[in-house]
Amino acid sequence: MTHDIVNREMLVAEIAQGDLTMSEESFNDKEQQFNDLWDGVTPKGINRNKSLKFRQYMLEHVRQMKRPLTRGNAFKYWMGILKAEAKDSENF
Repeated sequence: MTHDIVNREMLVAEIAQGDLTMSEESFNDKEQQFNDLWDGVTPKGINRNKSLKFRQYMLEHVRQMKRPLTRGNAFKYWMGILKAEAKDSENF
């Protein structure tokens, strides 16, 4: 849990510096959407199958980017950070 808070604070700092083009509100909405999908939260309650399907989908994309299969990397993929990091590393 602490790891997620640190990652969120780092992302907010990057947004504040203008490194990412995303408003705080859209960041929070997108973060909440990710958390709900990851946990399988639906209007009718928790749906474990949806959660597992989403996790498998996200982790497959993370795997293709040759990153460790972690929730943090899945979140970075969801937010577009992994793609930006990959693009930056290609430029160097």
